[in-house]
Amino acid sequence: MPNYDGIITSALIYPLIASAGISGALVLTKSLHGRFSLDNHEGVQKFHTVPTPRIGGIALFASLVVASLLSGSATGGLLGLMIIAGLPAFISGIIEDLTKRVGVRERLLATICSGLLAIFITGYKLDYINVPGFDTMLAYAPCAIAFTAFAVGGVANAINIIDGFNGLAGGVLMICFGTMGLIAFQVGDMQIVNICLISTVCVAGFMLLNFPFGKIFMGDGGAYFMGFMVAWIAVMLPMRNPQVSPWAPIVACAYPIIETIVSMIRRSWQRTGTGKADSAHLHSLIKINIIRRMFPDVPQHLRNAMVSPLCWLITLTFSVPAFMFYRDTRMLMLTAVCCLIVYVLFYNGVTQLNPVNPDQATVTEDGEREPKKPTAFA
Repeated sequence: MPNYDGIITSALIYPLIASAGISGALVLTKSLHGRFSLDNHEGVQKFHTVPTPRIGGIALFASLVVASLLSGSATGGLLGLMIIAGLPAFISGIIEDLTKRVGVRERLLATICSGLLAIFITGYKLDYINVPGFDTMLAYAPCAIAFTAFAVGGVANAINIIDGFNGLAGGVLMICFGTMGLIAFQVGDMQIVNICLISTVCVAGFMLLNFPFGKIFMGDGGAYFMGFMVAWIAVMLPMRNPQVSPWAPIVACAYPIIETIVSMIRRSWQRTGTGKADSAHLHSLIKINIIRRMFPDVPQHLRNAMVSPLCWLITLTFSVPAFMFYRDTRMLMLTAVCCLIVYVLFYNGVTQLNPVNPDQATVTEDGEREPKKPTAFA
């Protein structure tokens, strides 16, 4: 097979086939495992009406294992270490998908454990982020290890938070992997390029069954595991290549990161638990206040899918400057602030479209859940 800097074509084609094939098999056999794997349509974050398998993470994990076995020794070895490190995140998520009994705190701790494991088996950690004073603290290994592990857990959790509609998290992951892969290509780090390519292909195979019809969901296992993968690439990219600012991956992943931070602030302001699910995320409001109003006659499952391209566009808009200014920390910091401002303005705008009285029922005639009007950010 043709070889491109250590990655053979089969390391891209076979994982794509594996991801799509396993996803399809899980859909076809849901009568066998549905008792445990089907995601019901109850809950404030649920916008689908048909019980759907939520174990797409199995397809993503298995296809990455296939890729690691078929890749060249350098890429395959590093990818294999990442897969091993991601096991705590994957296992905790899959157990939650099957039992619905693993708490948010336990899953977050599992992703932090994955970060710690990755530090010790790959040797990378965030030694600096180009912030005076903070970098002095990160010069001490225990501080750097703790910060890196918590950052990885936070990003993994962020991907799980945005996993709300058909193709949303998958598309965002592909854009993030693609952006960091392009930056890695610019600096000649072909191992990272290859891993980003492989990860993108694996997500693409899953997306064939997930978008637009939502035949299978990524689930917590897939979201936490792939969130860990994108987070660890974000750690390795600047640490392996000093010419890349640590802020480049932050801006590339700005949408899920900002969504998580804003959600924590909103829940704290409303005095609800920071780990408690709600339907006031931006993607939920886009569905209720924009998509459903503009396309009232479109079937509900397709309206769910129509949310995702708007969120992809937000992610892509944030990712472009991450690629353009990947060397310039000051410009990237300014971009991060601009991303936050744009998000808040857009969130406020979408929120103002909602005329729902907070005391009204939250279930509409077509079975969709209408969130109570969230508090706009002043």
